[in-house]
Amino acid sequence: MNLTPILQQEIEHFASSQGISLEQFIIQTLTEKITVLKQHIQPSANPVEGTLREQDGLLVFDTEPLDQIDFNAIIDQNRDRSWESLGL
Repeated sequence: MNLTPILQQEIEHFASSQGISLEQFIIQTLTEKITVLKQHIQPSANPVEGTLREQDGLLVFDTEPLDQIDFNAIIDQNRDRSWESLGL
């Protein structure tokens, strides 16, 4: 492979920091990239339901009903953490 000296050094650095060979690092990196690209091309078996749209000048994300989530409890929990971090 023809790599620029700078790219070669960066790859060697990352491979060394992970304790693997240059070749192993390149194969691992290419495999990860191909996996990501395939996920974008092939629809998943369980696609996330939801769409992003504009309504009255706002971006709205439509999802399945979120009735099972207690948003007030989440807000209270985060508020308590904020007060604790401020020492109040």
